Amino acid sequence: MSYVASPHAAGGHPERRTFLKNVRAAAQPEASFRPLARVLVSDDDPDIRQLYATLLLSHGFEYLGAPGGDGTATLELARRARPHLLITDLNKPGLDGRRLRAALRADSRTAHIPVLTVTAMDSWNESLAGPSPLDDYLLKPFTFESLLYRVVALLPLDPAGHDRLVERARQLPCFEHFHPVTGLPCLHTLAAALPRLTARPGWAAVSVTLAGFPSLVRRLGRGGAEGLLARLGGIASVAGRGLVVAHPGFDPQIALVGPAGRLAQAAAAIVERFMAVRRREAQLHPHAPPPRLHLRYADDRAGLALQLPALRAALRG
Repeated sequence: MSYVASPHAAGGHPERRTFLKNVRAAAQPEASFRPLARVLVSDDDPDIRQLYATLLLSHGFEYLGAPGGDGTATLELARRARPHLLITDLNKPGLDGRRLRAALRADSRTAHIPVLTVTAMDSWNESLAGPSPLDDYLLKPFTFESLLYRVVALLPLDPAGHDRLVERARQLPCFEHFHPVTGLPCLHTLAAALPRLTARPGWAAVSVTLAGFPSLVRRLGRGGAEGLLARLGGIASVAGRGLVVAHPGFDPQIALVGPAGRLAQAAAAIVERFMAVRRREAQLHPHAPPPRLHLRYADDRAGLALQLPALRAALRG
């Protein structure tokens, strides 16, 4: 496992070192490049900035680097460039991460920009998230994939944008094959299994999603919302034995694919077992609406074997 903690740790995996070298060699986007979102990175370590650039450019994002990771320069650049997301370290020259975030929130031109604060603190500290639901934080060390999931969680990607991200990710190597919260297999595993799973009639798929996940994050904090997601992942994993259970993208959606009869049993079991989670949440938060599930189904009635993009579209219908 390789981490974005230092240039040595991030490149520690031999295959990842080769990947980083190849992507850096072609880091300049083509003329027709249409970015998914503009991400401003402010870190005083140039090697870490290069790692961010490699990850973001390779997945279709526009990368902007604040000069020297200086907090004051970052604020001015954010006012001019209006990025869709700022990633900043905590300790930096000029304004530190907390003061930078406060300055952004105090300015009407930048108050809407989500801020992901990256820190090497030893334990999770909800105060780092700040008073705004736009604020989030991530502890070092972390994997490239964990960072990407967090970036997607903060960006307002529409379904088409998320599909484009998934397609770019499918063309890149996968080094961490499991979702950082649920532990379920990632989209690469699902994409590789789909041709076999859907080649013959009788298959079906269901997606299971926590309704209004961003609102759960705002209400319960990142830790509380991800705790619910982890519990849902555990329920889906147990109920879906004998099926492929994986994430079809970078959002909290979980997909189950397999024989239609077995899938119907699994979906019913997930709903039944999640009721215990709802009852527990109602006791802990009696004045808030309990979490709900959204389930969407797809099957082989079209008579076609599906690739991942088609399955994602079918599960949105």
